[in-house]
Amino acid sequence: MKKIKFMAAIFVPLFFITACSKETPEKVETHVSTEDVKRETGETLETKKTYMAQQKEKYQKDAETTLDYLSNKIKDLQAKAEQAGADTKARYSEIIEGLRKKQGEAQDKLNELKSKSADAWEDVKSGMDAALENLKNSYNDAVSHFK
Repeated sequence: MKKIKFMAAIFVPLFFITACSKETPEKVETHVSTEDVKRETGETLETKKTYMAQQKEKYQKDAETTLDYLSNKIKDLQAKAEQAGADTKARYSEIIEGLRKKQGEAQDKLNELKSKSADAWEDVKSGMDAALENLKNSYNDAVSHFK
């Protein structure tokens, strides 16, 4: 009996010590070559270029749609002006001329946007936004004069 107690006193702590000890796995060294880095960097750059090209295309289409919409609205105002009397027609013609000028400025910005690369198009974006906003505001002001 003493032998069993003695053995239990030795083996139980040994069991707990080995069971509770945490073995850390050996470090696995990964070898990354210069070629691996170049390939992954190239893939990242290509993904960025694709994304930028998609963003430019979407923005350009939206800007073209807005400009086309406003151009059609200006044509509608021109048609209304043609139906007005001589005095009113002259006043409306001045307003429409101002709209046409702003429309031309917005078209110039759109052409500039189209000529930019996917990496550089954001440089022109704020100017395009401002030109379209200016044209929208001028159109809304003009419409208020036609009422």
